[in-house]
Amino acid sequence: MPHPGTRFYVIGCYDSRITFYSQQVRALLLIHALHDQGYLATNPRIAVIGAGAAGVTAAAAAALVTTGEVFLFERAPNIMPLQALTLRRHLDPHIFDWPESDTDDPVADLPILDWEKGPSRQVHDDVEAEFEAVAQRLGARLQRRMRQEVKSVTPQGNMFSLSIERDREQGDPADPPGSRVLYPDAFDMVLLAIGFGREPEQSVPGIPNRSYWEDAGVPGGAIAGAAHPRFLISGNGDGALIDLVAAGSADFSHAEMIRVINSHPGIAQLFLPLRSLDVQARAAEAAGARFDYIAAYDAQILPLANQIGLIAAVRQRLKPGVQLVLQTLHAEAFAATSSALNRLAAWLVMRACDTDAQANFRHLACPDLIPIAPPDPAPYLAQHWFDCGGEAIGANEVIVRRGPVREAVRAPFDNMLAGFDAEHRAWLAKHGDAVRVPKLSSAARKLFTDAAIRLGVPMSQREARQLANLLPARVQVRTNNGALRWSGTAAPAEITSPWADAGSLEIACPDAPADLGPTSAALIRAAAHSRRITLIADPASWNREAQRLTALSLQAEGMPMPRIENRQTGGNTRDPLPLPAAQLASRLNQAMDRWMLDAIHRHIEAYCATGQDFGWRIGIEAHDDLRHAMAAVWQGWHASFIADPALLARFLQLMVCALDADDSLDSASVLVGPITLDALIRGTAVACMIASDWQATTPHGVRPGNLKRQRAAGDWCGHSCGASRIDGKPLALCAADFMWQTEFVILSLQGSLKVASEAEEAFSTLDPSQPPLTDTAGSGQLIMTIDDALRDAAKAGPAALHALLEAAETGHFAARRHAILPIDAENAA
Repeated sequence: MPHPGTRFYVIGCYDSRITFYSQQVRALLLIHALHDQGYLATNPRIAVIGAGAAGVTAAAAAALVTTGEVFLFERAPNIMPLQALTLRRHLDPHIFDWPESDTDDPVADLPILDWEKGPSRQVHDDVEAEFEAVAQRLGARLQRRMRQEVKSVTPQGNMFSLSIERDREQGDPADPPGSRVLYPDAFDMVLLAIGFGREPEQSVPGIPNRSYWEDAGVPGGAIAGAAHPRFLISGNGDGALIDLVAAGSADFSHAEMIRVINSHPGIAQLFLPLRSLDVQARAAEAAGARFDYIAAYDAQILPLANQIGLIAAVRQRLKPGVQLVLQTLHAEAFAATSSALNRLAAWLVMRACDTDAQANFRHLACPDLIPIAPPDPAPYLAQHWFDCGGEAIGANEVIVRRGPVREAVRAPFDNMLAGFDAEHRAWLAKHGDAVRVPKLSSAARKLFTDAAIRLGVPMSQREARQLANLLPARVQVRTNNGALRWSGTAAPAEITSPWADAGSLEIACPDAPADLGPTSAALIRAAAHSRRITLIADPASWNREAQRLTALSLQAEGMPMPRIENRQTGGNTRDPLPLPAAQLASRLNQAMDRWMLDAIHRHIEAYCATGQDFGWRIGIEAHDDLRHAMAAVWQGWHASFIADPALLARFLQLMVCALDADDSLDSASVLVGPITLDALIRGTAVACMIASDWQATTPHGVRPGNLKRQRAAGDWCGHSCGASRIDGKPLALCAADFMWQTEFVILSLQGSLKVASEAEEAFSTLDPSQPPLTDTAGSGQLIMTIDDALRDAAKAGPAALHALLEAAETGHFAARRHAILPIDAENAA
C-alpha cells in the first residue's frame, strides 16, 4: 500500500495477517499494480528495505519487470533470516484460511519464488535458491546489501535519500575504530518491507525469550522426573496457540497437528459453525467489542466435536499428566486475528485436558506475570513462580509469545509513516474481507510468469522435484455454495489436451460423484479415454460410479476404467471458475464432443478428397464421384454440428449406443471418445455415403434417432449406429430382433452383419430360429449394413449405390406388404 502522495510504499507492515505466503502475495500485487499503472516504465532505481518474505519477493518481481536497478537491504547476513533457523516449525501456504476450500493444497503456486509446505528451513532454502537464480540471471540489476541497515529515509524532491549503515571496509577512515560506517544513497522509489519486527529478548523479568523461529523455542517433551509437567504460555496470538498445543502434546509435530484435525472423520460438520463464529467475531472486534470464542465453541462446537470423536482423538495425544496454564491480558483467550485452525487446536487441547484425570488446563487473565519466590509451603514443585492477578502460579517451563515490538522497527521511518496507520485502518474498514485475505490475480500471475520465461529464469526447486512427472496440468473440481468450482492450470475447454497426447492432467475431486452431479460423468469420460488423465479422488466413492459407466457398461465392449488415485496433490486452486453442475458438465462434454468432431472431420475430409483411409477405419473403397458427393453432404453436416452442440452430442451418443432414452444417452456420452473413434468415423462415413444418394438426409436432434430423411410420402427417422453391444449382448446377435424406434437403421459394423452373426452362432444362447436381417417382419425397419454388396456398389460409383439402395427399399416395402396382407384379409373376412 502506498504512502499518499509519494513513491514510498509499505508492504504488509500494518496488516494483521502476516504469513510467509500472504506477504509474498502482497509484494507481487504491489509490483503488478506499479507496473500496470506505469510507475515502473521509467526504470526507476528502487530500494527494498527488509529481506523477509515480502522484501525478497518484491525485489525479485520488480527486477523482472523493469530494466532499472533494485537494491535489497537487510541488516542480517542472509535473506529471510528467521525462517532459516528451524526444522520444527512448519510453513503451510494456505492453512491460515482453514476451514475454507483448498486450504489443504500444499503448493503456494506462485509465479516466482514458489514453494510447497514443509519445515521452515526447507521452505527458506527453496525460496532462497530461486531468488539466487533470479539474481544470477539479472546480474547488477538485482543487488543484495546484506548486513546493511537503513537508518533513515528522507524525501528530496522526486527522490529519496537513504542513510545506510554498513560494516567497515578496507579504505574507510580508521576513526572511530571498530565502528560501522554510515553512507548516503539516492533512489527514485522505496519499498518498506520490514514486517512486524523481532520479539524482544525478554518480556517477563527473569525469563529469556526463545524465538518462535528457533528449534529450541518449541516446547519440549516430558520434563525429567515430573509426573505432572507444568507449562505456562503467555499470549494469545498464533505463536502462543501453537505452543500451547505443542506443550500439551506427547510428541508434537506441527504438520501432524494439522493432519489429525483436518483429516478426522466428520470434521466437515464443524466448518459451518466455525465460519459463522468467525464472522460474528470479526464484526464484534470491528465495532470495538471483544468476542468470547471459548464460550461460543463450548456452546456450538463441543457437542459436534464429541460426537465425531475429535476430542477423544486429541486426548490420546496428550503429554501424560500435563498441566497447562494460558495467561492472556484479556478475559477472552482468543482473538479473531488468529488462525481458525490454531484456535480450534488450542481449544481441543483444553477440552481434552478436561476429560483426562491426570491432565489439567487453566486460563488466567491478568495484566502481567510478576516473578515471585516460591510459596512456603509450595503446593507443587515448579522452577518458576509468578503472581498473576494475586494468584501464585508455578511452571517448569515458561513460553512467552507476546509478539514483536513493532514500534522499534518502525521508528527510523516515523517521518514517512506519519498518519499511515489511520489511513490503513480506514482502507481495511472500507474493503473488509476483500483485502483481509490477499489473492493473486490472473493478470499478476501472467506478468511475472512471462517475465521469468522471457529472461530464462530456471524452474523453481518445487518444479525441479516434480520434473520426473513432467509437471502435469492440475485442476480441481469441488462443491462451492450449492454449485461447483473449477480451478487450476487448465480451463474446462482444455480437458481434451491429453487426448491428443499434449501433456497430462490431474483432476482433484475431493467430493463424492453424487455431489458433482452430471459433472462426475464428464470427468470419468475424460479420464477413461486417456491414461494421461488421472482422477485424484477417493476410490471408495468413485470406483463404483466409474465401473458402472465404463467397464461394466452394457453398451460398450472393452471400455477401460479411468485411473483413480488416492493421494495428495496441489497447485490446482488458481483462477477459480464457479458454475452450476449442469453448466460445467455441458462445457466439458461440449469440449470433448468438439474434439471428436475435429478428429472425425480430418479423416472423412481426407477420405473424400483423396481416398486415403489411414488405419482402414472406414474400410470401404469408394469411387471418386461417390466420395465427391459424400464431401458435399459432410460439409453441410459438419457446419450443422458446429452450430448446434446438442445436435452433435445426440448424433455421437446414438452412434455408440443402440438405446434411445435419456438415461441411456447420459451414460452413452461417456463412451464417446478416442477409444470409440474408429467406430464413430466408420459410422459417420457410411451414413454420409447413404445420404449422398438420399439427398435430403440430415442429422436429427430429437427422438427418435439421429438422422432424418425427407420423403414425399412422409419423413423417415433413422438411427446410424456403430455400437458393439446392446444391453450386454453383441450387436451381431441381436440387431435383427431389437426393437429399433426408427424407420431405417444403418449398422456400421466392420464386415457383414450376417457373416458376423453366423461366426458367433456357436457361442449364442439366442433362439436359433431368430429371423435373418433380410426378413423385416420382426421389427419393420429397413436395416442396412456394410456387406459385400455395399462395398461393390461403393467401388462402382453413385449409380450402383443408388440401384442397391433402391432395391433394398423396394424389397423392404414388399416384405412389409407381405407381412400385413394376412391381417388385412382376416379383417376383410
